[in-house]
Amino acid sequence: MVGTGWNGDDGGHGPDLGLGGANLLGRLAAWAAEARVDEAAAARSRERWLRQVAGEEASFAGVLIDLAERGSPVVAAGVGGRRHRGVVVAVGSDFVALRTPVGRDVLLAVTAIGALRPEGGADASAGDRVVTVELDLAGALATLVPDRPRLLLVPRSGDDGVAGTLRAVGRDVVVLRTDGAPAATVYVPVGAIAEVSTA
Repeated sequence: MVGTGWNGDDGGHGPDLGLGGANLLGRLAAWAAEARVDEAAAARSRERWLRQVAGEEASFAGVLIDLAERGSPVVAAGVGGRRHRGVVVAVGSDFVALRTPVGRDVLLAVTAIGALRPEGGADASAGDRVVTVELDLAGALATLVPDRPRLLLVPRSGDDGVAGTLRAVGRDVVVLRTDGAPAATVYVPVGAIAEVSTA
């Protein structure tokens, strides 16, 4: 009959179970450390995969909303080499509003933004949320008509803007009354506007 090879008289070392005998704890520690390394690598892989999936679902509007919620300062590159530094304070369906360090608001048409860079090393989150904002640039300007503000409208062409007092906003046109002598009424198509700021 084949036995275990242990008769109880081994000097207190116990049976050899093929696990290394006295080195069992060392082997278990090494196995646990390897398992932790494998789990950390798997976690990093899952995180990379989730970031990739989120990045594939990202939208510019989603990024803008993330930045607005964080209150992070950004620099927006506009038409004609114009740059605007400020905090995203509102996001419309086709525009974003920045508040500059001096407290002035600038409305930028989203399609006229060349690039947007968060300052201070901050990043937006994934920007993968669904955006359901209905207010557009024309609607935002229409809310300002009762106050008759003096605005500067900069066209997408990058040419000099048109400054004047806001008189009316139609479905696709903004009406300004310019200063000077003689004063003139100017009609600007909403689709031609790259940015709006107080003059």
